[in-house]
Amino acid sequence: MTDDFHAVLASLDAWLEANAPADFAALNPPAAQDDIDAVSDRRFPLHPDLAVWLGRHDGVTATKGHDGPGVIIPGGFLLHGAEGLSAGQRSLEEAIAEWIDENESEDPGLRDIYDGVYGYLFHVRWVPIATDITGGKLIVDHRGGDRFGNVLYGLQAGDTDGPVKVWDSLSHMFRDLLAALAEGTEIRLPGHADPMTPRLSGTDDGAFVRWG
Repeated sequence: MTDDFHAVLASLDAWLEANAPADFAALNPPAAQDDIDAVSDRRFPLHPDLAVWLGRHDGVTATKGHDGPGVIIPGGFLLHGAEGLSAGQRSLEEAIAEWIDENESEDPGLRDIYDGVYGYLFHVRWVPIATDITGGKLIVDHRGGDRFGNVLYGLQAGDTDGPVKVWDSLSHMFRDLLAALAEGTEIRLPGHADPMTPRLSGTDDGAFVRWG
């Protein structure tokens, strides 16, 4: 499967270079291995798909925010690099620790509530890989079992619903992305009433993908 994912990413690069060169230029070079290792810091196994992706591109550098070159994922998502992934995972850990301290200090019995929302609203093994303009995140689930490697969407500010599964793997997400770009297939995302299809904006070296 890893070899297949390498092939998908190579085909995606080739399509972007030929058709959306501004998007291709926004893709960062590979992340350093030390930065990839630091995402999980050996506290849990890093999913191989995530290691493969970061080993090819350390996220994107989008100079015009969520509506310009580099926004290759529909929904206005910006793909983070390894340092951003590490920061996002650590922020979740800090938020969880603060939640426990605040609530247990008020009422130790709230531990039952914590047990109910842990893994529903937050989890230390969720690694945010991309963020949209609303603050919503695509998350690679690093919990064990069938959930390992799932791509979830959620974690918007003030959200009371847990993240929802969008893809069963990062490789599946990029395969769908490649199919949408190369073949014009639709992608559906939670929170969007209509499916999204890509179109090219700009010309020559300034061409990039927009979703609508």
